[in-house]
Amino acid sequence: MAGSSRHKTTSLMHRHRLKSRYILSIIVGLILGFVLSFACLPLMSICDSSSSSFFEQFSSPLNLHLNTGSLSLRNKFDSLRILSRHARSIADVTLVDYRSKDYEPRIHPLHHGSVKSNTTINNNNTNTNNKNKTVLTSTRIPNLIPVTRHRYIADELGIREKVLVAVLTETDRLNTYALFLNQTLQDYVNRLSFFVNDNVQDFPKGMHVVAINDERAYLKPFYMLKYLAEKMIKSYDWFFLVSDNTYIRGYKLNEFLNHISIGQDLYLGQAFDDVHAVYCYFGSGIILSASVLRKIYVELDWCTKNAYSQDLTDNIGRCVLKAAKLPCVNTASNSKFNTYVNYRFEFDRDIGILSKTESFNQTLTVHPINDLATMLKLQKYFNQVEINEMTQSIKKYEETIERSSCYAPEGCGNIPWPVGVPPPFKSPTRFDVLRWDYFNETHIYLKTDNDVIDLMKDNDYEDIHEVIDYSVEQLQKKYGTELKFKKLLNGYRQFDPTRGTHYIVDILLIDENQKEYIKRAELMRPLGLVEIIPMPFVTETTKLHLILPIHSDEQSIAIRFLHYANKTLFDRETRDKFELLLTHIVTTKEEYSQTQKWFENIRNEVNLICQIHKQLIITYHTLLLPTSSIPLYSQPIYLLEFFQTKLHINSLIFLTNPYVDIDSDFLNRCRLNVIENIQIFFPIGFNQYHPYIIARTRNITDNSTIDLHKTVGWFNSYAYDHIGLYMNDYVNVKKLISYRNISISTMNLYDLFVQLTDLHILRAPDQSLRVHYRSIKCDTDIQLNPMEYERCLIQREKGLASRSQLAMIVIENEQNKTTNNKKNKK
Repeated sequence: MAGSSRHKTTSLMHRHRLKSRYILSIIVGLILGFVLSFACLPLMSICDSSSSSFFEQFSSPLNLHLNTGSLSLRNKFDSLRILSRHARSIADVTLVDYRSKDYEPRIHPLHHGSVKSNTTINNNNTNTNNKNKTVLTSTRIPNLIPVTRHRYIADELGIREKVLVAVLTETDRLNTYALFLNQTLQDYVNRLSFFVNDNVQDFPKGMHVVAINDERAYLKPFYMLKYLAEKMIKSYDWFFLVSDNTYIRGYKLNEFLNHISIGQDLYLGQAFDDVHAVYCYFGSGIILSASVLRKIYVELDWCTKNAYSQDLTDNIGRCVLKAAKLPCVNTASNSKFNTYVNYRFEFDRDIGILSKTESFNQTLTVHPINDLATMLKLQKYFNQVEINEMTQSIKKYEETIERSSCYAPEGCGNIPWPVGVPPPFKSPTRFDVLRWDYFNETHIYLKTDNDVIDLMKDNDYEDIHEVIDYSVEQLQKKYGTELKFKKLLNGYRQFDPTRGTHYIVDILLIDENQKEYIKRAELMRPLGLVEIIPMPFVTETTKLHLILPIHSDEQSIAIRFLHYANKTLFDRETRDKFELLLTHIVTTKEEYSQTQKWFENIRNEVNLICQIHKQLIITYHTLLLPTSSIPLYSQPIYLLEFFQTKLHINSLIFLTNPYVDIDSDFLNRCRLNVIENIQIFFPIGFNQYHPYIIARTRNITDNSTIDLHKTVGWFNSYAYDHIGLYMNDYVNVKKLISYRNISISTMNLYDLFVQLTDLHILRAPDQSLRVHYRSIKCDTDIQLNPMEYERCLIQREKGLASRSQLAMIVIENEQNKTTNNKKNKK
C-alpha cells in the first residue's frame, strides 16, 4: 500500500512539472513573438506633419539601431533578411476610392513634361554619425492643355469599316457594267466608288462616281490610289481595286476578308501567266491593306514618273514593289484568293464543265466578261451555288442540334420545330394568347375584332399564295408530280413575335385519274436578323405650329378645344416651342367679310387664356376656299398652300380639327416622329361613339372627356385628317403635283405622299389623340374619288357604336315593339 501510494505521489508530481514546463514554454513563445513582431514592423516615414511629429521619436532610434553594423539583428540572424527592406512612405502609396463621387479621370498628354513623383532616398552609407539622409524631391505639375476628343468613340479608338471597292470604268459603261456591280455588291461591301475618265452629270442614283480629268489611261490607277489615300484611308481596312468587266462575288469576297487579319501588310491577288511573277493581275482584282496604301502614297511621285507601261498590272505592281517591298501573294491567313481568268469564256458552253470543279465554285472573281447577259447568268448561277452551300450548312447544324439535344434536360427529340428556331411563345395569361387568322385563297376571316371577312390585300395575297405554291412543290417531290393542285380547303396563319409566321394549310390534290387527296402542310417563315435603321437626330425643342381649321358652324367646338387645351397643353408650351393658328374656313365672300365679327367669341376666350398664360402665341387667319364643293379630305392641301407664304420653309406643322383633345405629350411625340425630308406623321385618333348610345350602356358623368374604352370609341384608321409634316416636304410634293398635272380638289394628302414620294409614313394609334363624336355625311361630291367615298361609308357605319351596343338597341326596340303590339291587341 505504501509503495503504491508513493508511486502515485511521484506520478502526480511529474505531471505538475510537465504542466509547468508547458506553461513556461507557451509564455516564452508569446514574449518572443511579441518582441519579434515589434522588431519586424516596417519602418514608416509619414509626410503628414501632424503624424510625423508623433512618430519621429520612435522611428529614429529604431532606424539607427537597425542600420548599425555588428550589433544589428540582421547581421546576427541571416534568416531575418526581410528587415533589410527600406521603409515605404505613405506618400509612395496612393489609394483611390473609385466608388467615390469625387473621383474624376484626368488626361495627361504625352507631349507634356513628365511629373516627378515623390521619392524617398535612404543613404545607407556608413558615416561617422551612422544616420540616414532622406531627400524628398519637389513635385512639379505642368499646365495641362485641354484635349479635344472625337465626336464618336469609333474615331477615337481607330475602328474602321471592312472594305472599299474601287472600280475603274468608263463613262459610257456607268449604266451597264458599273450599275450591275453596284446593285450586286452594295449589300456585301461597305462602299463602292467608280472612277471614270471624264466629268459626268447623268448617272444612276445611289452611285459614288469620281471623275479623273486625265486622258492618259496608264495614270488612272495612280489617280485612284491618290484619292483613296487622301480621302478614304482612315475609314477602311481593305481596298479592292478592279476593272468594270470583272464579275465579283460579293458574298465570297466578304467571307474571304473576314478570315484575314488586318494587322499585316498585304498585296494580294492572282499572279498572271507566271507562278513566279511578283505583280498581281489587275483584271482579276487586287486587295491592298491600308498600311500598304499608306506606303504607296509616300512613293506616289516616283510611281508616276516610272509608269512607262500601258499595262495597269505592271504599273501598280512596280509601285507596290518600290513602296512596300512586297510581291504578289494569293494566300493570307490560310485563305486562298481564287479567281478564274479565261479570255475565251462562254457561259453556255463552259458552265457544264466548270460547275463540276470545286475551284470554280469557290472563285471570287471571273474575268473578263464581254457582255452584260453573261454577268446576269453568272449572278444567277453563283446565287444558286451559295443557296446550296447554305442549305448544306443548315442541314449540318440541324443534325448537330439534334445530337446535342440528347444531353438537354428534356431529352432527345424534344426540340421545337423547325430546328434552330426559337420555341413558340407561351402566353402567361389568357389575354396574351396569339390569334390565328383563318383564310382561303381570296379572303381572310376575323382579321380584326371589328371585321368578319376582309378581301386580301396585295401583300397578304402574295404571302399566302407563295406558301400554297411552296407546299404543293414539296408535296409533289414527296408523292409524285402527277398530283396537281385543285384548291385550298383551309388555311391558318399565326404571327409569333419570337420566331416568325406559322402556317397550317389543308390542300386538295388530284391525280390523273381524278382521284382526290387531302394533305396538310405546316410551314414556318422565320424572322430574319433585326436591322436598326439609322435615323437623324431630332429633339423635343422644335417649334410646332398647330393649325386648327374651324368652319362657320364649329365655333362652340373650337371654344371647347380651347378650354381643354388650357388644362392640358398651354401651361407646358412656350412661345419658342408652340404657336396656335386659328383658321376660319369660309366659302363665300360674304362670310369672308364677317370673319372679324365671327371671331369675337373665340377672341374673348383667347384673351382670358392669355391673361393666365402670357407666353402663348395665338393668331387668327381666314381661308377663302375657291368653291363650296371642296370635300373635307382635300382641305388640308388648301390650308398648307395658304400658310406656305406665312410660315418658314423649315416650319414643323401639325394640322388637325377642333374636335380633338390633345396634350403636351402628344405634341412632343409629333416633334420626334416628324423628320424633315425623311418621315411624316399620320396618327390614328381614338374616335368617340355617339354619346346617346354610350349613355345607354355606360354611366357618363362628364361628356367633356373621352375615356379610353372599347364601349366609348374606336381607333379610326380610315381618317387622315391629323397630319404632322414639315412645310418643306409639302413644297416638294407640290412640285410633283404640278409636274404630273394632278387635280388636288379630289385628292387626299396622304395618298399624294404615298404615290409621289419615297418618304416614310409613320401611321400608328395614339391614345392621347381623342376625337369627339361628329356626324359624318357622305355627299355625292365625294364619289369623284371612289376610295374616299368607301372610307367615308365605313367611318359612318363603324363610328356610330360597337356591334354589341347596336345589337342591344335592336333587341330593346324589338321588345318594345312586341310590348306595344300586345297592348294594342288588348
